Amino acid sequence: MSKIFLCPPYGDRSAFSNIFRTIGNLSFAISVRHERLPDAGQRTHRVVFFLCISDVMNISTVWLISDDSRLRDDMQAALSDPLGCDVTRLAWSNCPWTDDSMAGDCRRAPQVIVVDLRDDARWDQLAALRPTLGHLAAGPVSLFAIVGPGIPLAWAHTADLTFAASIDWPCPKDQLVERLRGAIAGKRPTPSQHQRYDQCRSLESTTGTWTTYTPELFSVLDDLKVAAQHEFTVLLVGETGTGKTMLARMVHNLSPRSEQRFLTVPCGALPNELIDSELFGHVKGAFTGADRNKEGKFEAASGGSILLDEIDVLALPQQAKLLRVLETSEFEAVGSNETRRANVRSIVASNVDLRDLVDQERFRVDLYFRLNQIRFEIPPLRNRTRDMVPLAISFIQECCREHVLDVRYIHPEFVAAIKACRWPGNIRQLRNEVRRAVLFCRDGVLASSHLSPEVRSTSFETGQPGKAMATPSGLAGEVAQREQMAIERMLQTQNFNRTATARALGISRVTLYNKIRKYGIRVDVTRRSADASTRNLN
Repeated sequence: MSKIFLCPPYGDRSAFSNIFRTIGNLSFAISVRHERLPDAGQRTHRVVFFLCISDVMNISTVWLISDDSRLRDDMQAALSDPLGCDVTRLAWSNCPWTDDSMAGDCRRAPQVIVVDLRDDARWDQLAALRPTLGHLAAGPVSLFAIVGPGIPLAWAHTADLTFAASIDWPCPKDQLVERLRGAIAGKRPTPSQHQRYDQCRSLESTTGTWTTYTPELFSVLDDLKVAAQHEFTVLLVGETGTGKTMLARMVHNLSPRSEQRFLTVPCGALPNELIDSELFGHVKGAFTGADRNKEGKFEAASGGSILLDEIDVLALPQQAKLLRVLETSEFEAVGSNETRRANVRSIVASNVDLRDLVDQERFRVDLYFRLNQIRFEIPPLRNRTRDMVPLAISFIQECCREHVLDVRYIHPEFVAAIKACRWPGNIRQLRNEVRRAVLFCRDGVLASSHLSPEVRSTSFETGQPGKAMATPSGLAGEVAQREQMAIERMLQTQNFNRTATARALGISRVTLYNKIRKYGIRVDVTRRSADASTRNLN
């Protein structure tokens, strides 16, 4: 970030206007602060401009790791005019990454390194260099990969962790320049990003493995494993499709009750008049149609665990009965005066924050505090971008096994599309989309064209749906588009917290608000539409 001190005459608005006309269209973000000079009179101020100008303007050298001299000439011709940079080709045998000292000294590397991986054998060669690559990618260096028909399926996750973008070659000149500029413009290294990008956490049980590369979920999985060993009620909160049912089953399988039954009660799928019967059972003649005794889920799951899914939809009378059975383990079947005892481990899931329902007097406060004993929040998939590609790969492999299909490569545009989509249906929606794409893949290369039109149209939407921001042409327009992309990306990364977003971008909140208005980034509308889509999926 650069700081420029300008001291125009106090109150000279024309001077300010000229300054903004000169640099306003070139900077990524401008924040202005008036500071009184300590040794000056009352009418002398200085205006401090904090400029965050993208380094795309100063790419001087590009390393190309390739044995193809013609590729170097083609890239030099494509990049010399718009970026004014020199492309230096380094043969794989002379690659400086084999020097361990490179991992500790990023200054020896240029700002951009492009790796020629069109030969599948090079991916195996790349494996030994991953530690160095991970260090470079977490620092100031932008890594790019040139691929042939696509990224080999087995290496798609490595490519996503390592490279800022993968480029399908041959690539049109304007598209190549746009890829380089776009990836570098969005690169804002922070201390948290300097951890190993391939660091992950897994929770394993007899029914499967839950793996995440999202640091915010590491402690959740660690604590969940501990909680599973003890007879505490567990509350799982997260949007529909985030994997709460799978986590609940893993809690059961990791508990001392793992050999007993695990039953699920989908509260949202049952009418209110049947919930009592489903939970506690009924006796013959209790109501019209009750022609025989029926045991409820609390009785049927005796010795095991029960998942009460979508508990947020329960009416207040059912909440009172549920509180009683959780507190005392006692209940009566519908139509019976006989008190029975439940011997189950209760796991509860909710699609919404129960605290909001308590404030709206739609959820009992005493039941809330009883359920809130051990609470885990599962973030939506849009906040877990590091998990999107490995999840997609697992779904591709799953579908290929089940239907005897063959997918060998993933096109870079497919990876970009799934990472750009907000996925209101979360993991469930991603799984269905990926399986659909695999079904329509005929040449072994999974492309973005195989995704549904709905996902393709929403993946790259920015701003208000249906309206495109009018931006000036030329350099100013190019920079404005990159600035908008960087702001939208950081908003997503910071979970739409504007204060945290402004801090991460190195600008003031006022500047961020002005930029949001300038580009028509409808943050609140986007969040509400995503929430509405989530409710519709329920």
